[in-house]
Amino acid sequence: MNYLEILKFRHACKIFDESKKIGAGEFDFILEAGRLSPSSTGLEQWDFLVVQNKELREKIKAVSWNQAQITSCSHLVVILAK
Repeated sequence: MNYLEILKFRHACKIFDESKKIGAGEFDFILEAGRLSPSSTGLEQWDFLVVQNKELREKIKAVSWNQAQITSCSHLVVILAK
């Protein structure tokens, strides 16, 4: 796949294998890539909140149209706009 094909491939994962977890190093890389991603204004007006608490995930799921992936994903990242 070339870069444009990668950008054109859009897939929303709705079901996760809860026995599989993203490794700490890989997850740190993902967060760093998000942190360094530029915005159109150049101000990077976001923060990332990683939610690991199961009870909090259940509360988030309840206000997120009960999407199963909120509680079944390896890591839940909430993007906070400033």
